[in-house]
Amino acid sequence: MKTCGKMVAVIAALLALAVDAGTPPKPRGQEVHLFEVKVHVPDSSTVDPEEYNYHLLATVLGSVEAARSVMYETELGVFSAFLTNNQARRLSKVPGVLEVQRREDPPVRDTDGHL
Repeated sequence: MKTCGKMVAVIAALLALAVDAGTPPKPRGQEVHLFEVKVHVPDSSTVDPEEYNYHLLATVLGSVEAARSVMYETELGVFSAFLTNNQARRLSKVPGVLEVQRREDPPVRDTDGHL
């Protein structure tokens, strides 16, 4: 009888592991989303308009290079960037930023190439 009881415990443990393995893992850290940022258009005599958006975003990310790496689109008065919710919230408080709004994230392709 002892062997049968041990076997039941082992089978129950294996079933619990199998059920847990079937659930997708939770993402670690914060998720990144696409945000659209509307900014005050600066006076072009005092600020380089082509660099203005990068400098605003760099105040949150730490460098212009980091800002360039997350920007999706940029034009005078508006840009889009991939940010976490916390980064977007901090960016909304930067002087010169008028509005930060989450856009629809671009579709993520599955590993086999399908949506």
